[in-house]
Amino acid sequence: MIKLTRPLLFCLIAYLFAGCGQSPPAHEPISDPAAARTAAGDSIEQLTLLKNVYRWHDKHQQPADFEVIVQDSFQTGLNYDSFNKSYTALKQTNYFSPSFIDNYKKIADAVDHLLVTAQPKKLNEINFSFQDGDPWTRFQDDAPSFWDSLIISDYKATADSASLKWKIQGNGWSSDPYTVRFSKPAGHWKVAYMEGFDTSLLH
Repeated sequence: MIKLTRPLLFCLIAYLFAGCGQSPPAHEPISDPAAARTAAGDSIEQLTLLKNVYRWHDKHQQPADFEVIVQDSFQTGLNYDSFNKSYTALKQTNYFSPSFIDNYKKIADAVDHLLVTAQPKKLNEINFSFQDGDPWTRFQDDAPSFWDSLIISDYKATADSASLKWKIQGNGWSSDPYTVRFSKPAGHWKVAYMEGFDTSLLH
């Protein structure tokens, strides 16, 4: 059994952030080795989870999250047949917290309500942020395997929650920071919040 010494612990934390193009954050001197081991393991687990979410989204999630129905050049409601496929696939991943899953459904219902009750009817144009860019990343163009080049910042964690921001860079360009939060229901880390699915973006 490998003993996680202080130097080895620091190496694990450095590996986590260096692998994402980010220097490790400053830490107070380690006074509780057991707690430090847990913190290092949690941060690695969270980053692995985030990468798995993006691999899954890239490979499996079709059709779009919130596809709308278009009739006579107007958006008239949410396509629930399409949405239910995405919703079922999302729940089956086991990557997301109950609160994220509930919020995902609330967004769908809110989109449908806004379109059904709109007076006058909304034209078939960009009416919601998810129609302007991928809500999972805010990207408007493909960025193959971007999850292997995440630059992490503003990482904060407690025993049962964590948050971070990520971005990617290349050729003099940088994406906007994207906020993700994690929670730990039933002892396992899950994605609890992604800024592209904030209900405030509906208004």
